[in-house]
Amino acid sequence: MINKKNIEIIKKELNFELNREIIEKFELWYKIFVQYNEHTNLMSLNDTGVIFEKHVFDSLSILKWDEFKDIDKILDVGTGGGFPSVIFAICFSEKKIIANDSRIKKINFIKKIKEILNLNNLEILYSRIENVPSLNVDLIVSRAVGKIEDVFEYSKKHLSKKGKFLIYKSKTVDDEINNFKKKYENAKFKIIPYNLPLKENFERNLVVLESLN
Repeated sequence: MINKKNIEIIKKELNFELNREIIEKFELWYKIFVQYNEHTNLMSLNDTGVIFEKHVFDSLSILKWDEFKDIDKILDVGTGGGFPSVIFAICFSEKKIIANDSRIKKINFIKKIKEILNLNNLEILYSRIENVPSLNVDLIVSRAVGKIEDVFEYSKKHLSKKGKFLIYKSKTVDDEINNFKKKYENAKFKIIPYNLPLKENFERNLVVLESLN
């Protein structure tokens, strides 16, 4: 999964070098993920052949956002099979990552990965996020969970005073942003477009809520 080509893609496109420890953890993670996915639905079986392009690279595309380097504590709402929480925990050992999901089969897999890969920077939270007391995080991220407004409303209490909210979206985000601004008229967003390294054109966006004032 993490071959020389993919290592070069990450270095060239995201300006990030995978060291030997990270590569070894990715190799073990991939083996466990594929085996687990055969009996427990973590993702579509059709996607396992492009797991790097559609899920690992997509998760790491947050590196295109310059402020990410200054973030210390991250909450991943609705992490599913661990995208991006587990990918972050593997690559950014200096950051504290909280993986949240309300589906026990997803949580059980992440617990297994944490133990086997010894991901001490990964905290696992099994709950609906709106039912959890404030976590005071620097950044909330969410990927393939729901609409911008919905995810923000049930997770916003977990942001620190200077915390940021970032959601991964497809290229069509205008309607969701416009709907968000019906409630928060002065909301300011930064949109960072990128393409997944696939043969076909696959556009994505990092949508960062910069302020509500």
